[in-house]
Amino acid sequence: MRFGNNKIGLRLPGFHNSPAPVPEDRLPPGVYNNFSFEFFNAVMFQCFGTPVILFIRQSGASAFLVGSLSAFPLLLMPLILVASPYVEKFGYRRTSLICWALRWAVCSFLIWIALFDVGMWRVPLVLAVIFLFHLTRNLGISGNNPWITSIIPPGRRGLYLSRTSLFSNLASIGTFLIIGLLLGSNPSLSQYAFVFILGTFGGFLSSVFMARIQPPPPQPLRPKPGIEASKRSFWAGFKRCFAQPGFTTFVVIQSFYGLAFVSIPSLSLIYLREKVGISPGIISYFATAGVAGATLAALFWGRWIDRRGIMSLQLLAFVGLCFNSVLWFIVGLFGPDELNIAIAALVSFLSAVWISALNMSQTHSIMAMAPVEDRVLFQNVAVLMTYVTQALAPMLWGILLDTLDHSAFSLRLGGLDIGAYRLFFLASLLLGLTGAVFLRRTNLRRQVVEDMDE
Repeated sequence: MRFGNNKIGLRLPGFHNSPAPVPEDRLPPGVYNNFSFEFFNAVMFQCFGTPVILFIRQSGASAFLVGSLSAFPLLLMPLILVASPYVEKFGYRRTSLICWALRWAVCSFLIWIALFDVGMWRVPLVLAVIFLFHLTRNLGISGNNPWITSIIPPGRRGLYLSRTSLFSNLASIGTFLIIGLLLGSNPSLSQYAFVFILGTFGGFLSSVFMARIQPPPPQPLRPKPGIEASKRSFWAGFKRCFAQPGFTTFVVIQSFYGLAFVSIPSLSLIYLREKVGISPGIISYFATAGVAGATLAALFWGRWIDRRGIMSLQLLAFVGLCFNSVLWFIVGLFGPDELNIAIAALVSFLSAVWISALNMSQTHSIMAMAPVEDRVLFQNVAVLMTYVTQALAPMLWGILLDTLDHSAFSLRLGGLDIGAYRLFFLASLLLGLTGAVFLRRTNLRRQVVEDMDE
């Protein structure tokens, strides 16, 4: 692969050295470094994703604590929102480079937590590391999203997102295969250290390639803000975000997604490990099947958005995730272990397909709606509104599952024994169907408005 702009280092160039704007019909040459960044960033992210959940659960964490890992982004959002204007002053690119380097450096402490016997402090230390991980990640995204948005021409953003997903998913497939080999069927806590070493190495290489991505093109000079504009409050900016066309619909859709489906990837790991009896190594291979599904989807989801729009893709993804909830309900209910493994692999494959569609449409929506003024604030508010449900839902579902599981909850439905986790999958199905109906009606109203305008 050929990389462009290799001479661009950590230091931000002056205004007059910024490259010229890129034509609408091609991707900037320096963006190819971002594909390599996405590849190695995926290596790091997967090593500090599913393995951390399995590690903390094996260390004695409850389902509530496992779900709490997803709440950290929400808890940190007030700090990120306050820091929004400082990110603009400090520089998008510089913020991204520093925060991404800090992210993998912080996660490297998991190596020592896995190797040394720290007793009852193991779970709190892991939670502290993941907390710092999300702090640096959110700050990095505050700069990275506007930076990339300013580089990619609007007409090629779907293609760009599709290619980045492809590189990320290819790396994830290989990473999960390695994780499965490293952990095996019954890993000790110290075995996870090898996975965390791999993640740290991937994070280091991702920072190297991020430093080679070109800076944003020059922006036209704007007049200095007047007295009233300089005194505008944070809440005024917050309200302006909701005044953007389509932003309220975006928030509602993401809320349904968070309530119905976001909790499943993390909490289903407990279900597969403890209720169905599948080993951590095989669970890692399930994740490989899931990434393979996302890789295939990445080949055409971006072009789907460019040609057919975001709403149709979101509706398709909601219907697919509802079908997945039915498959999760079936896992472990009938047949031998081989059948359960096959169904779990299938649902992991399909889940990645639909989740990649929703994630890509979410990113594209934020890029399309973000105004030039207060772009960082807008994107942080958009992320906050998605985290409200996507971060709190796993915690609430975790509390419910802990309560019902410890009380040996059981329900008979048509002669079938329904436990706490299967009740959770049924609830996700009902919430997902409600979200799909909302999406369908919203799409129909939009089509009516477009027909009237014509």
